[in-house]
Amino acid sequence: MISEFEKLVLISICKATNTSKSAHNPKPYFMKKFQNNKHQRKAAERALLSLIARGYVSKHPTRGEMTYGLTGDGLAICREILKH
Repeated sequence: MISEFEKLVLISICKATNTSKSAHNPKPYFMKKFQNNKHQRKAAERALLSLIARGYVSKHPTRGEMTYGLTGDGLAICREILKH
């Protein structure tokens, strides 16, 4: 089971990628809602690392910076969260 903060980060990635497995976005694009508070920013960073470790989010290196996208499992959980 994923935590509430992990759900928030996963939903943010889902919205940034328009619930697509083939879309990849840089971290600032989907983490901007957590930048106002230092504690939220650190918690969001930890949640992102946890989601990557669990296989819900994938990292894609590009020339400019690292981009992130959803895996099949991440997309399924995201859709289920958004239904409720």
